[in-house]
Amino acid sequence: MPRQEVLRLAGRGYIEVIADYFWLQLVQATGRAVGAEEYRDIYPYADLTTDLDPRFGFVYPFAAGALPTNVGRETWVNTEESTRLLRKGLKQFPNDLKMNVLLAYNLSAFHKQYREAAEVLEQASRLPGAPSYLPALATRLYAQSGSVDAGLALARSLADSAEDPETREIFTQRVRDLEMEGELRRVDSAIADFRGAFGVAPPDIDTLLWLGFLKEPPHDPKGGGFFIGYDERAYSETQQRRLEIYTPDNRGYQWSTDVEK
Repeated sequence: MPRQEVLRLAGRGYIEVIADYFWLQLVQATGRAVGAEEYRDIYPYADLTTDLDPRFGFVYPFAAGALPTNVGRETWVNTEESTRLLRKGLKQFPNDLKMNVLLAYNLSAFHKQYREAAEVLEQASRLPGAPSYLPALATRLYAQSGSVDAGLALARSLADSAEDPETREIFTQRVRDLEMEGELRRVDSAIADFRGAFGVAPPDIDTLLWLGFLKEPPHDPKGGGFFIGYDERAYSETQQRRLEIYTPDNRGYQWSTDVEK
């Protein structure tokens, strides 16, 4: 691949035409690609094209979306290149909704950087045309990252600023969900301490309280009880599942529209 400096010198006055040429090469490489290595070849074309013409906005999401390749059993490659290209594009187009959402997906699904993914989605949720589910998904990602307080602050802000009763109830419920998740994580921490001391998980919540691993019982505003699941994590009897993103480690990756209430 020629260096952009050489191309700029040789093609002075025709840089956009040269960028268009390498864009066409990128498109052809994408059409020919079959395996991971061939998809990896997309990146140099995309990088060079956007070096030559940084405002060629369509290149960034097109190539970033094409690069990640599943080589089996949910093992993905070419993800670093995809994320690098999105970060490069967002320097030029910080308010591009599609690139922000793609970056949040990469950070969450491929890099497990849930806190940054939540921050990107929180920012993207304020952009014109942003889907209504983005703020709720951001709160879920904050919970996944362990930043329950940040998720609570966002959910409370959204509930307070909601202009209609339906939206207010959605985020009021999310506040309750996050408060519950905070309690469940407190119990999880106690379970981990018990396991560290005895080498096994405790049989129930009462054992954690009796032995002092939990200083006070977990609180459920709905009045339900708590139990330790088969996966040795805490659960509430009144909430069907934990407030988190589902990954290959816990039964399949799910990065959904998060419309459950």
